[in-house]
Amino acid sequence: MNLDSFQLASLVVHDVPQPNPDSEGLILTDAEIPLDGQIRGYFERKIKQSLRNRGLEVIADANASSVVKDGVSALLIDPQQLVAVSQDLARHLDESQTRRNPAGLLAVALGKVDEGEVVSILKLEREQGLRLRIHMEGEHAEVDLEFLRDLTLTDKTKIFKTSLLRLEDAGQPATMAGLASDDQRGREDGAGVADFFLFTFLGCQLRTNPEKATRDFVRAAEQFINEDVSSDEQRANYQVALLATLQSQAHDLHPQHFANEHLVTADRPQFLARVEEHGLNPSQAFAMDTSLAKASGFKMVFEHGMTLVGSREDLVERVEVNGPAGINGVQLKDVLKRIGGR
Repeated sequence: MNLDSFQLASLVVHDVPQPNPDSEGLILTDAEIPLDGQIRGYFERKIKQSLRNRGLEVIADANASSVVKDGVSALLIDPQQLVAVSQDLARHLDESQTRRNPAGLLAVALGKVDEGEVVSILKLEREQGLRLRIHMEGEHAEVDLEFLRDLTLTDKTKIFKTSLLRLEDAGQPATMAGLASDDQRGREDGAGVADFFLFTFLGCQLRTNPEKATRDFVRAAEQFINEDVSSDEQRANYQVALLATLQSQAHDLHPQHFANEHLVTADRPQFLARVEEHGLNPSQAFAMDTSLAKASGFKMVFEHGMTLVGSREDLVERVEVNGPAGINGVQLKDVLKRIGGR
């Protein structure tokens, strides 16, 4: 999905309270938001930014709720249903949340990417006590635009959960797929997107199995390091970077971002080619799970059969690797504790 090409076409916003006995209830609006340059620019920018940085590929889960799947299908068939469908989605979000989930705004939008029509569903967290302000036009509840502008164009509201969805087969809700991100999630939410938003609300699952994707990434990186890098020193540096990434608290792993951050420019194309050879999209993030990957340390196998194992810290602090491959060898900087036969 080409995020850079995303253009917002129409938008509806509702106010969803935090579930509690004293809740004032849903505030449902009855009309689309008139999109001026500021509001359109804000939502387009935030959607692209969130999904570009943290977006994970998702697909419909056959065992989850069909509310969003059916809503997306209905909107892509008839965009005139935006208000009615968005109200259904707001009620569904209200029913999906628990007291752990803060109050906020639900925005449902229609738009386009190069591949065609898409639906974007966002949850925005707003400053506590600030509820959506509306005014009545006859029997219709409409958003106070100045109040919405004040909420969205300042720090009073932050977008934390974002999705951009389409159907792989027109008219088939079960083929819903797209991207989802969760800028709010904590470590306890697990890899990827909070379960309540991904599964309970959107009715989706991750397209890529995190354990397998992480293992495949490590295999691609190690093949690149051992077969494509000509400098022993650079090979060691890249191995340190790989181990540091796998041992970090990061939720997601993005091959292109890893390359940009840790590899010299000339090495990046070959590394990304290796990633693609192992079945991963180099420009798409995936949830990181090291269950199947060797991430605890390093293992060096030498030309004449010796093997050296250790931690990432050992590789940085006690192993010196210099020069082109096969010339200067490796120097171990440590105190000998004991030696014996085998």
